[in-house]
Amino acid sequence: MPRRTNATLHLMKLLLTDAPFLQRLDAFLSALLDLPWMSLEGKGAIFLRQGQGLRLVVGRYLDEPLQRLCARVPLGRCLCGRVGLSGKALVVQEVGEAHEIRYPGMPPHGHAIYPLKVGERVLGVLTLYLPPGRLLSAEEAALLETAAGLLVLAVLRERAERAARVVRRAALALWQASDERAFLQEVCSLLVDEGYLLAWVGEALPGGQVRVYEGAGAVGYLEGLLVRWDETPEGQGPTGRAIRSGESQVLRDVEGDPRYGPWRNRAQAFGFASSAALPLRVENRVWGALNVYAPESDAFDAEELSLLRTLAQLVSRGLERFRIEAKVHLLAQVVEEVPESIFLTDLEGRIFYANPAACRRTGYTLEELLGQNPRLFKSGKNPQTFYQELWETLRRGEIFQGVFWNRSKTGRILVEHKILTPIRDDQGQVIAFASTGREITREYMLSRLQGAMRSYLEGLLREGVQAHGLRGLLREVLEAVPGAEMAALLLKGKDGLFSFAELVGEWDPRWKEWVLPPEALAHLSQYGTLSQLELERLAMRLPEETRALVVNGLGTLKDAVYVRLERGGETRGFLVVGSYRWRMAPEVEEALRFLAVEIQGVLEWEEAQVLSRWLSLHDPVTGLPNRTFLEMEHAKVRGPLGFFLLELEGVSEINQTHGRAAGDEVLRILAGRFQTLLPPEGKLYRTGEVELLFILPVEPVRAVEFYQRLKEALNEPVYVANEAVRLGGAVSAVFAPEDGQDMSSLLRRADLALRRAKREGGLAFFNPVMEEAHRRRQDILSGLEAALRERGLRLFAQPIVDVPTGRTLALELLLRWPRKGEFVPASEFIPLAEETGLVVELDLYVLREIVAWPELGTCLHVNVSARTLHDERLLAALEALRGRRLRLEVTEYTLADAKAEQVLERIKAMGFGLALDDFGQGFASLRSLIRFPFSVVKVDRAFTWGIGKDPKAEVALRSILSLTQELGLLVVAEGVETEAQRTWLLEAGYPLAQGYLLGRPEPLEFYMDSA
Repeated sequence: MPRRTNATLHLMKLLLTDAPFLQRLDAFLSALLDLPWMSLEGKGAIFLRQGQGLRLVVGRYLDEPLQRLCARVPLGRCLCGRVGLSGKALVVQEVGEAHEIRYPGMPPHGHAIYPLKVGERVLGVLTLYLPPGRLLSAEEAALLETAAGLLVLAVLRERAERAARVVRRAALALWQASDERAFLQEVCSLLVDEGYLLAWVGEALPGGQVRVYEGAGAVGYLEGLLVRWDETPEGQGPTGRAIRSGESQVLRDVEGDPRYGPWRNRAQAFGFASSAALPLRVENRVWGALNVYAPESDAFDAEELSLLRTLAQLVSRGLERFRIEAKVHLLAQVVEEVPESIFLTDLEGRIFYANPAACRRTGYTLEELLGQNPRLFKSGKNPQTFYQELWETLRRGEIFQGVFWNRSKTGRILVEHKILTPIRDDQGQVIAFASTGREITREYMLSRLQGAMRSYLEGLLREGVQAHGLRGLLREVLEAVPGAEMAALLLKGKDGLFSFAELVGEWDPRWKEWVLPPEALAHLSQYGTLSQLELERLAMRLPEETRALVVNGLGTLKDAVYVRLERGGETRGFLVVGSYRWRMAPEVEEALRFLAVEIQGVLEWEEAQVLSRWLSLHDPVTGLPNRTFLEMEHAKVRGPLGFFLLELEGVSEINQTHGRAAGDEVLRILAGRFQTLLPPEGKLYRTGEVELLFILPVEPVRAVEFYQRLKEALNEPVYVANEAVRLGGAVSAVFAPEDGQDMSSLLRRADLALRRAKREGGLAFFNPVMEEAHRRRQDILSGLEAALRERGLRLFAQPIVDVPTGRTLALELLLRWPRKGEFVPASEFIPLAEETGLVVELDLYVLREIVAWPELGTCLHVNVSARTLHDERLLAALEALRGRRLRLEVTEYTLADAKAEQVLERIKAMGFGLALDDFGQGFASLRSLIRFPFSVVKVDRAFTWGIGKDPKAEVALRSILSLTQELGLLVVAEGVETEAQRTWLLEAGYPLAQGYLLGRPEPLEFYMDSA
């Protein structure tokens, strides 16, 4: 059997033991890491999914820092977390940057990480350590994939009762006991008599050491001899390699073989020139090795080695025989006490002895058995050919063993493993037959059911629920349960009633029509036998027309056993196994309880899969299909169809005021209300947090009509905590095929139209101008980002002048963007930068550029947005400009932020001036002029433009001038474009002004040259 198969079977057996779950996982991991042929470091761990992370449940040889750091690994973090998130295996040769969990002194290593995966659901992770730079072979990778699959099956059991006990080998204690050491000594002596210097038998111990068991010849060589069969230097000799590989090994030259270093001097001292080691197999495993030493080099030619191999095979068979005979001899001493049944028959098959265990098992007294033929126990389950082979084997004087399906006196079917052995007299003549049997009904059932469940789960994981119904599994139940002739699964439906979901074997077709209310089954215990009394109690709860069917149908069963399928204390169904001719063994209840737990786990997993599938395609709050469902259902759009995208307004306020539960309830109410607006062919989807998409078979001319109905439904109040709330919303409309024929294009254009609807209110239809505007917007944004990276923006300056003299007293810095041979209007890219937050980068760009310019001798004004004012990088950029004549301009809108005062105070403390820009446009008040540390106030250009046109504007200008003078602030009139405006400001006494009349924006170099 290949070692990978052996390893797989061994790992599977570890997971099927009766030990606690974590103990089984620990044994599983240890066995996997201890496989001598695997290129692993001996370190590893098993993680199981918990919430949004992985929990370390079993680890081997993980040092304390790693255990602490890896006790809880978030999904997506470090290598294990990434595999837990992606569900894809990962093999790395060394620890890189992706390995986020580290500690000082962590040794270099690689990783082989496999997900424990069910469909798309990740249950956990199997993590194994590799030597640095090591890659897995195909065989190793295949075993690790299999190991991960076995772990999935173990986890799916959810620590349910498995009772996985391997059926013990049948009582091998039939043969007469003998001394195996004497036999081995005789074999070794025979080899020495033939001319070999030394022969010895070594036993392979579990820890890797080889123990000298028997020997002959130059046995002094064996004193203190250290031989191993693992990969250590002491395991590289012929003995270790023979045990490890299971193949014969020959050492041609003691002196020249480098692997023989640990023993060379000792061997030469005893005159050994060559040797051979031959594996001894006992019970399908390498038990040890037979070792032979010769005085000459290059001994053990092909013929000689073949003879030694034959001898080793004989020794192996002898060891097996002697051990079996020793057990048989021991059993003969206590034959009256052992639990195994023993019969002795004469050559005609008549029973002349039966031990007490045989009487107990069959239900017959010794007097009833004596003189009877064992055919008394035949159930008819074993075919006639089985008994023909039995007698042919016994008549040849050979031992026969097999599995018997027998019948007790009460009619119960029991499964026995029997060994039938000819008994000989001193002359070797067969005088009787011995039958030694062990009842394996329980083990047989559990083993068969576990195997069936394992095959079922493997198919389930491989091909899905639909391809693997429970019918095939119930058929396996009929094969596994002695005497079973029908098996049924009674499940509770969504209506709360029970009906037969699956029926196999012999059953009345009318059973499929039964519908049983829960109260009819309430009297049934958790598990038991369906007696006549229980049938009558069941029938009393049923309608009269059903009562007779149940009593007559189930009443024909001679015996039936049932177990409940439960979850959270609720009965979900019943598993029933029955027989029309036989009595069921008591062990059937235990087997069915095991199976019921497994089936319940499968049903829960199936429900979880269905729920997961539903959740992947629906919104869990409203139950509406989601974006994924939309794209699946409308992979290709066939018109005419209208798409109405609604973005709700006011949900956030409800969440903040009443909590998210209230907000979810409002969404559910609205979803139900909106669905009443849909025609039979209409569909409603929730495509975003506050977005709903209506798809209707309407043409554009009917759009306004639907919008009015939608608006009326939206305006109808919704009550939250007895308070009526109304939500608003913006709606966009696109149509197929006019606006597109694929869902991606239609949704994109609906989003573009929705922006207009949100801005203007009401219903907005898509038109191609929107798409062109969007492309232009994206082009401006990407170009502006590139200009920032490549320093493609230029500094311009506009003078702030002394009104009486026209002398420049300060310069306001402005950004200009040269692109494709012209300047992009600031009115186009500045608002877009403010909308997207890119304005912060523009402000910082200006400050960084100033650092490279020499001092101009005049004060520079730099505009700073509200967002920039709260960016940590602002103060760092200003730190590089300490000592420069610099004044920051902020608008009145900045003052609406409560945090502005603290930031402005820090800027003032750094030595920079502050100017209030666009005064009178927004939120400024007299209190703001007093509260904030401004030194300059710039009056909004709207007042300047009112000169000569609006007397109120002139009154406001005079009032602002008087106020700022009283407060000791400089005042600048913005937007001066005519001589009449300048004259009025001069007469009014305004000291400073700015505008195209007084100086247009010029490149900053212009003012450098002027200086």
